[in-house]
Amino acid sequence: MQGLIQHPNMNQSDQPSQARPSPQGPVEFRDHCPPEFLRELLPDPGIGAFSRYAPQAAARQLAALVKVAALPRSRVLVAHCGGRLVAYLTFHPPEADSRWASLPPGQILELGGIEVARGLRGLGLASQLMRRAFSSPDFDATIVYAEALTWCWDLEGSILGMAGYRHMMLRLFGAHGFEPSITDEPNIRYDRGNLLLVRLGPRAPAALVAQFQATLIQKDDES
Repeated sequence: MQGLIQHPNMNQSDQPSQARPSPQGPVEFRDHCPPEFLRELLPDPGIGAFSRYAPQAAARQLAALVKVAALPRSRVLVAHCGGRLVAYLTFHPPEADSRWASLPPGQILELGGIEVARGLRGLGLASQLMRRAFSSPDFDATIVYAEALTWCWDLEGSILGMAGYRHMMLRLFGAHGFEPSITDEPNIRYDRGNLLLVRLGPRAPAALVAQFQATLIQKDDES
């Protein structure tokens, strides 16, 4: 099984946590999920894929989690209820075509996705997943970034609206040390509502931080 960092508490964090009550039954959390565990889950139909919600989309998202869990230096956390996947949080290395892929492997990671099934939102499950991920020193020497893209937001299933959803993202991520950063990365610039959220680990090397910051703005030769 792959984890971000081999630390003494990893075996403990692999174990299910104390169940949390919900209208649909007890919800358990699990960290460092191996592919074998994820394959045993059924996707809750309230889980989407790129803001699309249907049984097929939920199945595709669960299959994607299995693939992420098999990647080196990746990490998948989930909440499950009665054998159903009801929330997840993923970390993985930058995609090969990302401007951040050239940074030292293992020292920069993308928070690739976080979602709670529609029927269980408002219970703090996303906050609990984030708290479990960042309460340990695993990311202290690492830069973690997230591309919060509006076309992935479930605005149809939310009463927040675009501005409210954006504020919710800032609040959720900000509670765990993320701050918005200015960048000319094309996906972020495509929509003014998009966000690049960055967490600089408290022990991240100064050289790494400087290298990352130098990649935020990449002017074209013609500019």
